[in-house]
Amino acid sequence: MRFKARLLVLLVAALVTQVTTFIISILVNAVGTNVPAIPFAIFACITLALTQRWILVDAAKAFGEAVAKRHVLLQGDPPQITFIVATCPKRWFVLLHIQLHPELLGQGSE
Repeated sequence: MRFKARLLVLLVAALVTQVTTFIISILVNAVGTNVPAIPFAIFACITLALTQRWILVDAAKAFGEAVAKRHVLLQGDPPQITFIVATCPKRWFVLLHIQLHPELLGQGSE
């Protein structure tokens, strides 16, 4: 489960990077400037890393807010999820955080 979640984060980050790089290349070409490939490659690498981090941080914040507002109920030590409200705000991020931390679902979920 954790591997699939990390792969999903990587794919979303790669998509954001590709779209952003494509738009910037269109704008640069529209101006008529010839830019070497190296700046685009550096931009893409940095964007990929920052986007992955952005997604992970947003998932953790969404999970924390969901727990604080009791949209996700935890019980026990270590805490395990007992219930998730169907109308939980930022549900995709909350579920992504849970997939990245399968220990929240209990022992048999690995």
